[in-house]
Amino acid sequence: MIVRNTHLYDLTPRSAPDYAALLPSGGHVVHLGSPPKIYTPTLFHQLKCLGIIHAGLMDVPDADGVATPTPLISHCLNYLRQTILCRPNLRLESVINANASSEKEYETVCRNWEAVYEAAEQNQKTFSALYK
Repeated sequence: MIVRNTHLYDLTPRSAPDYAALLPSGGHVVHLGSPPKIYTPTLFHQLKCLGIIHAGLMDVPDADGVATPTPLISHCLNYLRQTILCRPNLRLESVINANASSEKEYETVCRNWEAVYEAAEQNQKTFSALYK
């Protein structure tokens, strides 16, 4: 996969649908067991948090010009920090300027996340057919 900057996922309200589209059509949860229990695959929890943080950044600041993060945004920032530390990408990025900006494009090998999405979609269909 080539990783590069994109016009998607920018810090504007128009990118909200892009963040929403990161999740399977049934949302960020799956149902396992009988009776079914609700779980959130880590991948989807991380992506849901990115959408929550994006939405929080789009909120209008208060009268003092300060946007106070909600407890949910604080949870998401902490959760993403923990997951990055637990499964870090240790690739070395070349620094291209004094601000330590990294290259804007590089090639990397990714895990197959499409299989996770397919399983989540199937799980949601099965759950809906049995319990709704």
